[in-house]
Formats: sequence, structure tokens, C-alpha cells
Amino acid sequence: MNRISTIALLTVALAACCAPLPLFGCPAGGEDDPGTKPKKYVAFSTDKEAYFMPRDFEHFQGEYTRQITEVCQKYNVPFTWLIVVDEEHIEVRTSAAKLFPDRRDIDEFSLHVHFKWFIVDDPDDFESFKMVERRMQWLADAKSEIEKGGLPMPRSFRYGGGDSNDSLYYIEDLIFLSDEFGIKNFLFGPDRLNGVIGITRYEHKGDNVWVIDGGREITLLSTCVYLDEDEKTIYSAIDQRLRSADYAIIGSHDYREAVPEHMAMAIEYLNANYNIEYVTIDRIGELVRSREICNDW
Repeated sequence: MNRISTIALLTVALAACCAPLPLFGCPAGGEDDPGTKPKKYVAFSTDKEAYFMPRDFEHFQGEYTRQITEVCQKYNVPFTWLIVVDEEHIEVRTSAAKLFPDRRDIDEFSLHVHFKWFIVDDPDDFESFKMVERRMQWLADAKSEIEKGGLPMPRSFRYGGGDSNDSLYYIEDLIFLSDEFGIKNFLFGPDRLNGVIGITRYEHKGDNVWVIDGGREITLLSTCVYLDEDEKTIYSAIDQRLRSADYAIIGSHDYREAVPEHMAMAIEYLNANYNIEYVTIDRIGELVRSREICNDW
């Protein structure tokens, strides 16, 4: 081998060794090939709460579980059902009877929990503390109903209203927490409320993976938009999210008539503009935990 060939081979080898590596194990995507779109992960979910809602609830329209399921079947998309925890556990029992038999090997069945509803977080608000106690008991009872109904124990939860979200960290089964869209997190960071019941020690491992009291890891995930919104808002939120993130969680309410149509519309838009793999919320959490995707939001 002549001297010029040797230098050329060394140059190629050095270039390969010095290629930039993604931080936190985040994939480099398709940047090397302009014609390749990097894969994005999308999870559709609904706050499943139509059955327990009073019929005079503001703008209540009905229950659209069947139509949502039909959209999932048409596009071969898995779904995350965030079953609301209420005193009578109507939603848990309904989901176990009507949904789980047909969707058990496809969908995720998790929980949506309100602890204080729309009361402002206040460390001195005694009534709020009592309300948290009652709803924690509802949650314990709901877990019993889940076992009776044969549902898998949820690993991901969504807290409603952003209130008392720190209380959720006491749920021993909790692994992934999906936030309320547009609500600040009062447990970590500059918006933390000192003195509120909750954890006392925490460590950020990166990618919104936190180690909390007792050594448990909690992964915070972010919802980008609700299908209750209009077409323009949904498209804009999807684009804004996926321009800078590896995943999008798209939420909804199962009592809004527009949701099934808007879900189909969103899937068509995603398929036309992105390289999408449809997953469940807990699958997104697993990908974040394994550092296969980034979770900076």
C-alpha cells in the first residue's frame, strides 16, 4: 500500500471515530440523509370520563368511545385510555366490560386523577388536604376495582388541573406521569410550592426523569394538544411540538363529539408530513427511560 492510500484510510477512520454522538443517548435521527425523515412517536389518549359526568355538565355532548375505537381500528393505531377515578368507579367498571375484551392486547388502560379539582394549591388550605385524603382513598378503591375487572395495573397517570400533582408521587405503581396541557408543574423547578405535602428530596437525571424519596424514578411526560380544539390549532400544535421533540402526546375528552373526526384528521396529517410510529403513553415513557428518545420540553 502506498503512502497516499495509507493517509486516505487513516482520514476515513478518524472521521468515523470523531463523528458527534447524541447526548443522553438521544438518537441522531435522519440528519445525515436530507431525504430521510427522523422517526417521531405519537400517542393518542382520552380522558375517559363521560359515563360518570352529570348530564347537565357544561357543554356535555355524550360518550364517543365506540367512534374513537373505530378510528383506531381503521388506522391501526393503539390508544391510551386515561380512566377517571371517581367515588363510584363507574369508568373503571365500564372500561373493563366494554373496552378491555376487544382492545386488551393493543391499548393501554391507565388513570386520570383529580385530587382537588379547581382549588388553588395552598399549603394552609386544610379543606384541600382533606379532599386529597378522600381522593387518595378513591384511588385505592379504584385499584381494587381494576383487579376485579381483570385490567392490568396502570403504570402511567395523568393529573387533572395541575392541582396537588405532588400527591400523585405517593402512588406506588406510578412510573410515568403525563401532565395537564399548559399547566405549570408545582413539584419541581422555579414554580415549586414550598411546604406543600409531597416529596422532600429529588434528583433530576435528565430528560425529565426524576429520582424521588425512596429511590423511585418518575418520568414526566408532556401533552401537546387536545383534539377538542379546532383543526388549525391541532395542526399548529403538532408542528410546533414535533419540530423540536421526539414524541407528541395528543389528548382528548371522550364526551366531545368532534374528537373521533379530529383524531382521524390528525392521523392523516401526521402520516402525510412525518415518519410516525404510533404507540401508547407508557411506551413513550419506556423509550425515554432507555434513552432512545429525548424528553426535553
